[in-house]
Amino acid sequence: MPMTSLWDRYIARPRNPWGPIAAVLVIVAAPFLVARIEGVELTLDAWRGILIPPAIIAYIVLMAPRLVVMEDRVIRALQALAEEDPASLAREAQEAEAKAPARELLAIGAGLAFYLVFGWRNLAQLASWTQLVLTLETLAMYGLLGVVIYGSTDRTRGFGAMLRRNLRVDPLDVAPFDAVGRHSLALALVFVGGITLSLLFVWVTPAVLILVEFWVVYAPLAAMPFVIFFVNMLPTHRLLARARDRDLRRVDLLIREDCAALVSKTEQGQEVTELSQRLLALTAYESRLLQARTWPYDTAMLRTVFVSILVPGGTVVGRLIMEAMNR
Repeated sequence: MPMTSLWDRYIARPRNPWGPIAAVLVIVAAPFLVARIEGVELTLDAWRGILIPPAIIAYIVLMAPRLVVMEDRVIRALQALAEEDPASLAREAQEAEAKAPARELLAIGAGLAFYLVFGWRNLAQLASWTQLVLTLETLAMYGLLGVVIYGSTDRTRGFGAMLRRNLRVDPLDVAPFDAVGRHSLALALVFVGGITLSLLFVWVTPAVLILVEFWVVYAPLAAMPFVIFFVNMLPTHRLLARARDRDLRRVDLLIREDCAALVSKTEQGQEVTELSQRLLALTAYESRLLQARTWPYDTAMLRTVFVSILVPGGTVVGRLIMEAMNR
């Protein structure tokens, strides 16, 4: 029995679905309750800052089960192509996909380290219990983001295990792998949604945009949807490319043999009509193979990813316009 990952156990596939929701509610309420107890008056800027970690954490918690549904669709689609026992295939995929908790803890540590490198000034300025709660929630948010980024790129391991088995692959028919492309698109859009959500709460001004910390945080995050979109499909791309290249080698061999036979029969004055038609068919098939897609996405998916990457930038511009109008 493979060890269930912490992500699946507590967020994506919790036994009690209300547990993560209750945790989010506590995270939302904690800073306001502590501020009220301390008698701290919260300004509009403070409200925005307080809501960023709970909003991002809640977004991740709500999106995780939906992504699991799409992952299950990918597994079912690949199982339908299996030439061996589906149960054995699914079991090996689960074993390959199961992540050791130690790796997830390292991912959490990486997320925390990323925040500490650029947010250490905030730790040095803790002056109240309210600020302490906000800092702890921010650390929790970055730790969770570390797990999300790690889990999204590592998810290809489970799919890759299935793709390495004996599957019925037609290089001219990418439709059975469309579920992989849709899952990759969903992952990319989820990241775009999280980035945009955070920008809605950030106090965006021209002064903020010139801060190195702002671009160090958001530039890598803005690139992640594009990276995740292609990394998640990479094993499928390799499988389809191998199938295409295999058929191309076979067709090329047949074409060369038929070309030699055609020349020989022509020199001998023999009938070559049937051989010519065979060559035309092989050439047409070769042309289709050369044009075959090896990535399980279409133009609409790629366009959606490119446009979605522009959404955070549009959010920043919109916020700047709103701030200027409110002055």
